[in-house]
Amino acid sequence: MVFGYIGHQVNQNQPFRPRIVSGFRLQSQEDITQLALWGNYSVPRDNPYTKDDDLLPEIWALGLRNPWRCSYDSERSSYFFCGDIGQDEYEEVNMIKKDGNYGWRLYEGPGRFSPPQTSGGNSSTDSINPIFPVMGYSHYELNKNEGSASITGGCVYRSKTDPCMYGSYLYADLYATAMWVGTEFPRDSGNFTSKKIPFTCASDSPTSCDIVPGNSFPSLGYIFSFGQDNKKDVYLLTSSGVYRIISPRRCNYACAIEKTTTSPNQHSSSSPLNPTFVVVSTFFFFFFFFLLFTSFNY
Repeated sequence: MVFGYIGHQVNQNQPFRPRIVSGFRLQSQEDITQLALWGNYSVPRDNPYTKDDDLLPEIWALGLRNPWRCSYDSERSSYFFCGDIGQDEYEEVNMIKKDGNYGWRLYEGPGRFSPPQTSGGNSSTDSINPIFPVMGYSHYELNKNEGSASITGGCVYRSKTDPCMYGSYLYADLYATAMWVGTEFPRDSGNFTSKKIPFTCASDSPTSCDIVPGNSFPSLGYIFSFGQDNKKDVYLLTSSGVYRIISPRRCNYACAIEKTTTSPNQHSSSSPLNPTFVVVSTFFFFFFFFLLFTSFNY
């Protein structure tokens, strides 16, 4: 299936009645070929609003403000995550479900949102059954001085390169000053605990990696997107280049379950989750830019 997403940022009340798409689902390429629909598209019959005269049949879910990077868990296709950029206070990660309503513009993250003016009047919270974010962070948690932030949705880490991160959902802030992992417990519960984690660059990276003055984290610029290759290794597309998450020992971090001999110089952290990066040659920057934006994200 082909999923797309269009945010709902206009001054409109909930529940949405105009023909505005928050998240939509279209037929697979195989179905389009069989039905000779190239140059057009068709809508799956099990989409939730195919018989609703007030909503577009393409719509799969509602109440998203500005989705930025969505991905499936490669081992559990029912786990479909989307980062959703907030307005004033909160950045969120949602698990997208059929016919789900994620609350905007009645809620921003887990909190009530009160727009100054809404065409058609303000709706009551009783008019919807909102699904709240499974992960996220407040603007003031990230930047107490300015309160500015913008989430970049990531992916569930399934590479064997860093076994301590396996199965965790990795996401970041656009401004590259923070990164988080979300861990689900118990498994298949949908309950996630999110934790801010340190990250750095490998000293033996083939391309030098600058450090932000006065800080320990690398100078990545802006984090635009995450991507995965056929080995499930995870890449970050940033304004300064493309980075790959590598083995923790490359930066002298110790992962307790990594099968390697610990060097006397390795140090443990309070968290076993410490992404380390190696710079992928920036010669391929625009090539990766194209791939990440057209292939790895939905």
